Amino acid sequence: MPMPRTRVSTLIDTRVWVLALRAPALPADSPLADAANRAAELASTCIDRDLVLFTPQLVAEIHHVAMSRVRPRPLATAVVDYLSGLLSLRNARLRAATRRDVADALALSTQSGIHIWDYLVVLPWRGRVDRIVSMDPHYRHPHFAQIASLENPLGIWRSEGQPLP
Repeated sequence: MPMPRTRVSTLIDTRVWVLALRAPALPADSPLADAANRAAELASTCIDRDLVLFTPQLVAEIHHVAMSRVRPRPLATAVVDYLSGLLSLRNARLRAATRRDVADALALSTQSGIHIWDYLVVLPWRGRVDRIVSMDPHYRHPHFAQIASLENPLGIWRSEGQPLP
């Protein structure tokens, strides 16, 4: 009898999703085109193969960055359609933070100096996430290494708010 297929549980962080969203709109000569195309390919592969994990904090960050920080500003309906499409996937999972997650996020953020929202993206999935895909160097902290492996296939390390190359 064949073994059931086990999917990897993957949490893709904000900037990777936003780059994937922007990929089709970027001109080929844009300095971000290569990274955005690789992000789109990565997202597509994860959607096809993995359980794709979200938290309300992650959804809010993707929406915020796509709507207010990325230029040219995409149409609001395109961003909402993108997020709605992701969340409606059969292999997408959404998990809210518990009181314990929020308390732990407050404590860990205070201890490390890392923004609380980075913890609120990940902590609801502790014990259930296999890998985090991010370009945010905050996720290199041992707090996150105890939760899941970190991958950055784009090879660019930038925190939210730092300009991309």
